[in-house]
Amino acid sequence: MELLRVTLLCTFFCFAQVWSFPTNCVLSKGLIKGSYTLLETAGGLFPMQCLEEKVAIPFPQNAFKSENKDQVAGVEKAVYQTLYNINALFENSSDPDQLDEEKWNDFRGLVHRQIEESKCIMSKSDAAQDFPSREASLKVYFETIASTLKEKDFSYCAWDIVRNEILRTLKFILDDTMLFKSKEF
Repeated sequence: MELLRVTLLCTFFCFAQVWSFPTNCVLSKGLIKGSYTLLETAGGLFPMQCLEEKVAIPFPQNAFKSENKDQVAGVEKAVYQTLYNINALFENSSDPDQLDEEKWNDFRGLVHRQIEESKCIMSKSDAAQDFPSREASLKVYFETIASTLKEKDFSYCAWDIVRNEILRTLKFILDDTMLFKSKEF
């Protein structure tokens, strides 16, 4: 009798634990918007003294575009990969001195949280045949950003160039992808 009671109790707790996990596998517009706001307010406007150092980094707009709803899974994966690349970029370098440290840390934490909460997106297979080409574009883009930081020796201006590129990317994701136009997250 006691064994039956323990078994039923264990079964109940297992189901309670499983049901308490979120089952939606979506990106959060609110978290991406929060990341954008934190990064934007962590620093000021682009410094005048850095205008001469600014380099053109081709933006991979094609990685986030979709012609129809069948390509949304590919766009979701591209956005996840972007967040992952942002996190990796900052993990492999020292933190910028000129940015508000608290907002910078909050930004990094929010990006990491989004990666952890939306890992399941990478296991979606429906209609994501176009993801390899999106991933290739993102790889080139983030390699260019990383090399800009290294070439400019992680200088004040290099960090502002990178910050502005990341802001442009997050803004594009928020405003111009099909992910957040059809429904509010």
